[in-house]
Amino acid sequence: MAPPRSPPRFAVKSVAIVGAGSSGLTAARYIQGQGVYDRIVVYEQRSQVGGIWHYSSRPTDQEHIPQENPYLRPDAPLQPRQDTSEAPEFPTATYDDLYVNIPHPLMGFTDLAIQDVHEANHPGQPLPIFPHRQTIEEYLIAYSQEVRHLIRFNTKVDDMRLLRRPRPQNDQTGQIENVDYVDSWEIHSSSTVEGTSSVETFDAVLVAQGHYDITFVPNIANIDAFRKAHPGVLTHSKRYRNPGPFCSKKVVVVGNSASGLDIAAQIHSVAAEPMYLSVHTPTVSEGLKRLTGAEEVPEIQEFLVEERGVRLVDGRVIRDIDVVLFCTGYLFSLPFLQREKPTSADANPLGDLLSDGRRIHRLYDDMFHIDHPTLAFLCLPMKVVPYPLAQAQAALVARVWANTLDLPSTEEMNEWERAAEQVRGPTFHVWPQGDDGTYINALYQRIIGGSESGASRAGKEPPRWSDYLVWMRRVCLAGKVKFEELGHTATTLAELGYVYEEEEEETKIKENKVDNSSVIGQIDLKTAKVEVTPVVPIYSGA
Repeated sequence: MAPPRSPPRFAVKSVAIVGAGSSGLTAARYIQGQGVYDRIVVYEQRSQVGGIWHYSSRPTDQEHIPQENPYLRPDAPLQPRQDTSEAPEFPTATYDDLYVNIPHPLMGFTDLAIQDVHEANHPGQPLPIFPHRQTIEEYLIAYSQEVRHLIRFNTKVDDMRLLRRPRPQNDQTGQIENVDYVDSWEIHSSSTVEGTSSVETFDAVLVAQGHYDITFVPNIANIDAFRKAHPGVLTHSKRYRNPGPFCSKKVVVVGNSASGLDIAAQIHSVAAEPMYLSVHTPTVSEGLKRLTGAEEVPEIQEFLVEERGVRLVDGRVIRDIDVVLFCTGYLFSLPFLQREKPTSADANPLGDLLSDGRRIHRLYDDMFHIDHPTLAFLCLPMKVVPYPLAQAQAALVARVWANTLDLPSTEEMNEWERAAEQVRGPTFHVWPQGDDGTYINALYQRIIGGSESGASRAGKEPPRWSDYLVWMRRVCLAGKVKFEELGHTATTLAELGYVYEEEEEETKIKENKVDNSSVIGQIDLKTAKVEVTPVVPIYSGA
């Protein structure tokens, strides 16, 4: 017999979702699918769903160099060129010839296949195993149909305020133990077309805005003087659309993340030789295969104004540079929640959420605000397969607010964050490869077969990865490199030389074992049950 449940912790009937990108859409589907929420509103500042995948051929016209401030205001939208009745554009970081780096059977949501949407939209046309950005945008539009009536397009969230209303007498619900108030959230929004504004209050808010907006460019010595002396030489990958402007130019690309390497490969095809790739950590050999003839160099120590060049940390000097392209990523930002660094707890009861912008603080399990858990965030982790991870998290949030799954006590959540900080360090939301699959399957087991499953089964089913998908996750990087080498035409991993074979169970378990230094508990790969230990990075048992 299951142990008796504690009194309900939450009294959530209305939910606001910020953003109608991939995470916001799956959040809406799971919150709606829970069947207990009376009002669901999705705020989206653009005129279409898709978030970063809603392509804009025009990049932002604003450049911020250097840029280390997570409180920087987002770039103003681009106004329509002619018809002023059209909605403004909010440019994203996607570029013309972008192919995703995850095979589509693994990338898509488990309740709608990318292949099915592609075949419906383009009958008879083959679908590359690593799809083009346009395929993903079309997919997200199709995925939105079930919840489109919940979305308020062209509506920007300007401000979000925590309200504390007295708890009704004899009411046992409340977000935090031993308090005499119940949280609610006041959302101030405005129309990006008409300029009108509105204020509404919700019991809970799910933030799904993504984190590819506020650029990061390190403040390297002399960078500001260089920028002023040589306007247009320094730029960020958010403004990149195609390699045309780099033709025959002497280029330094800074950064070797997935997008950095992909953009570098495109530029390398037209730039003057050698093209330089400036990196902090040497690039893995697979990543360099498309950059034959390019030269990998260490980090930039300082900019040299008179030479229009840079000095590297090894003392070498590169002169007469035409373009320095920073593929250095983005900072987390919450412009509607924290516009400046809090000076004290009294100044902002949510605490210092952003710090230096490398992570969101005061969160349990990368999702729930510890002090105010009716505020939650989706898909903050990086280097993961985002769509099924967002599904798993949305399934959890929908059930926690419906009181069919429990959160730990406030002190236990505080301890989780303290321990996670020790294990993860400054790259807090960067999960080791494979931990996304471990998390997804462990959470599935808890919801469907755990001790609370009598109640938690109610609602939309969470995702689960098969052994085949776990294998596919392992071959993503090498498969994408081969896909690029063969000209973006392969429709299966087998065409690229990667064939999944059924193996003996003992062999699969041996290969799929996870590193206990990177997850909270040892997962039994036959049952997907997790034995929680005090070590904490990703799966918390929430």
